Amino acid sequence: MRVSKLIITLLTWVIVSLGMIWAFGEGTLMRENRLFTGYQISIQQPDNQIFIIPFDLYNTLDSFNLFGDSVLVEEINIGLLEEILREHPHILDAEVFSTWEGLLKINLTQKSAIARMINEKKMNYLDKNGNLFPLSDHASDKLPVLTGFEDSTSRLEALKFLENFFKHEAFPNGVSSIHRDENGNYTLNPEWHSHEILWGKPDFFDDKAHKANATYAYLLQNNDIDKLSKLDLRFKGQVVYKLKN
Repeated sequence: MRVSKLIITLLTWVIVSLGMIWAFGEGTLMRENRLFTGYQISIQQPDNQIFIIPFDLYNTLDSFNLFGDSVLVEEINIGLLEEILREHPHILDAEVFSTWEGLLKINLTQKSAIARMINEKKMNYLDKNGNLFPLSDHASDKLPVLTGFEDSTSRLEALKFLENFFKHEAFPNGVSSIHRDENGNYTLNPEWHSHEILWGKPDFFDDKAHKANATYAYLLQNNDIDKLSKLDLRFKGQVVYKLKN
């Protein structure tokens, strides 16, 4: 009796399992044999950095026959499309999948830029990891311009400096440009006021920022801030500044 029950139980599990496998296979086959009904592109990107728009992907999508008539979902190489989209210079990640209705969902994550980098008259964007990628044909908000940062180590150093600079109260709105000379000294222009800052090496940030803040307060008190043309913070314990005539 127990043996019979065991056999019945095993047969039941086998039948259920086979049914599930068949249903899954049929479901997959039905989805693949469905007509492609269109595509939907979603791009995750900052509002102030529109580096890519759906129209930029027209040629790529056309190469997969997404604009043809009577295209089946199974005829679209979704994996290859996803791989090609990930290789786009302005795309960080891509996910492509089809729905039961035959709609192709294309979800993209765009790269974000921290600054513009100019080296040997060539300009690129710089991301938060110190990687470079090409400029976009589409407009974006103004970004700090960095020059003289030739290698990944110096670029990461610049990113850390920018992070501190944007956070400090002495420099509202951050910096418009930073130049690094062959000795590693920084010269920069703050965004809030038109003057040049000789920063020197990017160390002792808090001390130098404090000296700048104190100098700005002094010049504001004496109504001379609009005359400021240069601020030298390179020397320990002192500040040298120059006023316009």
